[in-house]
Amino acid sequence: MTSHRTVFVAALLATVPATAAHAAETPDISVALAPVADAGGALTRLNVAVRFEAPPQGDVLAAMAVTSNTVETSARSMDALVFSDAKGVLPVKAEDKARDDDNLERTWKPLRAVEGPVTIAYRVSIDPAQPEMAKPQYELRASDGGLSGAGNAFLVLPADELPRDLSVHWDLSRAGDKAQGVSSIGAGDRRSSRPLRADQIGGSYFMAGQVGTYTKGSFFGTWQGRFGFDGPELMDWAARLQSFYGTFFDQRPASFGVFARTNRLNPGSGIGLTDSFAFTFSEKTPIADLQSLLAHEMAHAWINSLSDSMDAPGGLGLSWFGEGLAVHYQRMLPWRAGLISQQAFLDDLNATAGRYYTNALIATPNDRIAEGFWKDTRIRVLPYDRGSLYFASVDARIRAASQGKRSLDDLVRQMLAERRAGHPMDLPLWKTLLGKELGAQGLADFDTMLAGGTVLPPSDAFSPCFQRVVTPLKRFELGFDPLILVTPDRVVKGLKPGSAAEAAGLRDGDRVLNRFPQDALQEDQNALVKLEVDRGGEKLNLTYKPRGETVDAYQWQAVAQDKACAKSR
Repeated sequence: MTSHRTVFVAALLATVPATAAHAAETPDISVALAPVADAGGALTRLNVAVRFEAPPQGDVLAAMAVTSNTVETSARSMDALVFSDAKGVLPVKAEDKARDDDNLERTWKPLRAVEGPVTIAYRVSIDPAQPEMAKPQYELRASDGGLSGAGNAFLVLPADELPRDLSVHWDLSRAGDKAQGVSSIGAGDRRSSRPLRADQIGGSYFMAGQVGTYTKGSFFGTWQGRFGFDGPELMDWAARLQSFYGTFFDQRPASFGVFARTNRLNPGSGIGLTDSFAFTFSEKTPIADLQSLLAHEMAHAWINSLSDSMDAPGGLGLSWFGEGLAVHYQRMLPWRAGLISQQAFLDDLNATAGRYYTNALIATPNDRIAEGFWKDTRIRVLPYDRGSLYFASVDARIRAASQGKRSLDDLVRQMLAERRAGHPMDLPLWKTLLGKELGAQGLADFDTMLAGGTVLPPSDAFSPCFQRVVTPLKRFELGFDPLILVTPDRVVKGLKPGSAAEAAGLRDGDRVLNRFPQDALQEDQNALVKLEVDRGGEKLNLTYKPRGETVDAYQWQAVAQDKACAKSR
């Protein structure tokens, strides 16, 4: 070990407090973070030390994602990595192994017996000029005077499922003037209110630097960059909705945090996290769009997913549940709480319905979702759209069968109660509860939905205030094979004759240079796609409306004014 590396490791380990004696049997885990700014003030390095008690006793000691749901983590930009235990430096062997096509994991095996608590120290380099991307916002990113990322993108954690009491410690002495550090368990140095597994720590968020902050009771918000409106206004709205959620789901977390960072390429994306969530925005993102996003991602904090499958390898096959319920409740609960207008409710509902009923791949069965999720946007949105309309149908049928005495809400609360009691919240539980409410027909309808059958809620499924109508809408049509956008070369092929893309001048063999989000494009009939292409060395800019044939789609419209609907919510 060189003297420079020795000094680095010793300094970093000094920031990790020794575990105090405690009566509880739950072991501890400490995460110490020291962001470092360059001469220009940009945060370009993060020094990390993770110390945990009760190390795993199997062959594998620690693990970290190399790619998480296709997102490259900091695994390849780490250096000065040192493992140590009570006996000193602990030699380890690293191994990378694919968990599935979208997830690559690195594990470390100890080369001798482990004695006592383990400390892992390393540093991560961060490039402030790294391009923005239209993927889940896990990666450690520096911009706008701060840095942020999910734990699964930069933390080496114990390779087990043992819950540990988490402590987060910040050293901001080299992060710039007035720098702050915030994690999913709160601002500054904090200890978790309950033990957390490694995957829950990996599913936490961390943000530091020159950031905006907001606090109201147990709710807190932190943002990196500038909104196009007053940031505390949005956070206050989120705090009121979060309080309503706590009452509705009959569960109030000790604290709940919202993290926001700029992404001009893909504003309005979000990820659900441990007692928190993170989302992206640009200076042009309307506050109403972010309210819908906040409502969606906050629902994940309570519902999460069946069998904790949300971010697990192979979990996309169950995303109809977690994502479908989140979309259903993202409009229903804010409307019930009086936090959005009737028109905002309809706009959200019709965006979902329009995207679903015009989707050329609407009949894709659920068992084909995972393989196409990251390859074709039309498949990626199906669990969201199909799932939400399915749950609206289930809700309407339960209300009808029980003469208004029961609803989908009762099933969801019962499932959450089972999970809190330590029982599995899984597919068998859903089918058991569904069967009790709707019998064999309800289970048959469920199987039809999974098989790709078109879901059509009753006209009054969303209250007597609304009715279903048929509206002509155009299908989303990129105009060429969408698979080329996930290839390294991104060379256009499969150009559709007569498409808007062809009319705009696109040709087979053009290489697409820019990246753009497609999920939101599908729900906006008037949205334009802007392509930057290379054609034999010549750079071209092409703009067109990615729409094809007109089809009959279902939408909902108001039949009573908002005030008259208040009692029916």
